[in-house]
Amino acid sequence: MVVDLRSRQIIARWPLPEAHGLNGLAFDEANHRLFSATRTPSKLWVLDSDTGKIVTSLPCTAYNDHMMFDAKHKRIYITGTETATVIEQRDADHYEHLAEVPTGYRSKTSILIPELNRVYVALSGKDMSGKPLLKPGVQMAIKIYQLQP
Repeated sequence: MVVDLRSRQIIARWPLPEAHGLNGLAFDEANHRLFSATRTPSKLWVLDSDTGKIVTSLPCTAYNDHMMFDAKHKRIYITGTETATVIEQRDADHYEHLAEVPTGYRSKTSILIPELNRVYVALSGKDMSGKPLLKPGVQMAIKIYQLQP
């Protein structure tokens, strides 16, 4: 949905066909592109932020949670339960899936620090059955990924 920030009123709705579980949002202000990640289906949606028209969609990591747009490298990072999806923006209308980077179980929470050229991803201390994944007494860990040109 589109909200007028001055009036705080909903002025438009831009539904995504057959999409449920919207989680991540990111914005490329320079190219007027809104990025949205959904869990069902596991997809990145690219919308024109002026019209709401869907420009394209690509598969992404399942059970995704966070998404970041790296304007410097023209990349979108989407973190999910086992991997991080890396998508490159060729131009405003063209995108390419570059990689699925292994992260860890429940590694959905993340942050991009552009000044450091790094993405930080939080890892759960337990697997699906509750068995510890890390050293005894350690509840969580952080993985640090150095961005490549």
